[in-house]
Amino acid sequence: MTSVSFRSMSGIFEIFSICIELERNTPSYSSGMLWVKKIGYYQLNQTKVIADDWILILDKSIGIGQEKLLVILGVRSNQVDFTRPLRIQDMESIIVKSKKKWTGEDVFEELEKSKALLGKVVYATTDGSSLLKKALRLSEINHTYDVTHAIAIMLKKLYKKDANFIELTKLMGEMRLKLCCSKHAHIIPPNQRSKSRFLNIDILTDWGMKVLVTLEKDNLTKEEKELLQWVGNKKSFIEEMSQIIEIIEELSILLKNNGLSNNTKIKCSRILKKCKKTQRQNYFKCLFTEYLNTNSVLIGKHLKMLVCTSDIVETTFGKYKNELSKNPMNGITDLALIIPALTSNLLDDEIKKAIDSCTCKMLKEWKIENLCDSLSVKRKIALN
Repeated sequence: MTSVSFRSMSGIFEIFSICIELERNTPSYSSGMLWVKKIGYYQLNQTKVIADDWILILDKSIGIGQEKLLVILGVRSNQVDFTRPLRIQDMESIIVKSKKKWTGEDVFEELEKSKALLGKVVYATTDGSSLLKKALRLSEINHTYDVTHAIAIMLKKLYKKDANFIELTKLMGEMRLKLCCSKHAHIIPPNQRSKSRFLNIDILTDWGMKVLVTLEKDNLTKEEKELLQWVGNKKSFIEEMSQIIEIIEELSILLKNNGLSNNTKIKCSRILKKCKKTQRQNYFKCLFTEYLNTNSVLIGKHLKMLVCTSDIVETTFGKYKNELSKNPMNGITDLALIIPALTSNLLDDEIKKAIDSCTCKMLKEWKIENLCDSLSVKRKIALN
């Protein structure tokens, strides 16, 4: 599963056949796509181990149109390696399903199906979606808040109404607009995404700190120095924000690699001591301490460490969207089976078994049961 497209993969097979003088037809791109779907179907429908220590990580993704894809991944607590981040191959695909509109009750139904397949679910990790939290509450599953989204909310509380931050982003935007097509375009600030802007605030501080360092050197022309002089006037605010981002990165790496436990809570408290006596840093320290205390209530005799990140499902969506981006107007199709295929860690014999045992009829039935009509199907009907 690399960044190579299915069409490119077909071409690679053809070149390989020519090089080794293999007199055999090479598989087309559609054959490669079909094999991946079959492996995904096989992996999704594998019988899961019934146990009392399952952890769920779930999220829903928005595509083009109304359809939203719900993905529920699972991993057993005793199989989580808390010395590194979770990998896609660590996970089991439980649910992959699309709907025009998901409600808390709809997700609750899928969670109940998951529990029937797995046994006891001790907790689930998600972002702060009220819909997902409602579904977990209905299903009586404990909820752990994803640390990445929690930090984004903290930064939003910290900076959304902050006069210095508002002025800084305004001046950056004006500079981009003014210089983007000029000879000084190389010094303009990065363009921050409007969606989840507080998740990628680090790109602003990174640019700001580089400019501050450069202003103290003689690398700039007189014009460039004049255009960037306003950044120097914001030095104390940018440096303070950079310190908060550095602390956040240290906290994130610790919790994503080693999970949330009494030991990592102590380490987080030590890192938070780096927050100086500024009002913003103290506020961030209070917010993060509250997150640690709220989400560590499950830590006890039976659960000593908690998975507190849903990055793995975000990564899975990213790989799926990478494939989808090659023809986004198709919308959500049965290529969504690439998600469970990504979680597979099959040996050669199992791959052969997966491809041989799954028929096109099975894929069609799965598609009818679990997916809405894709945009391409709707377009054919509407524009026929």
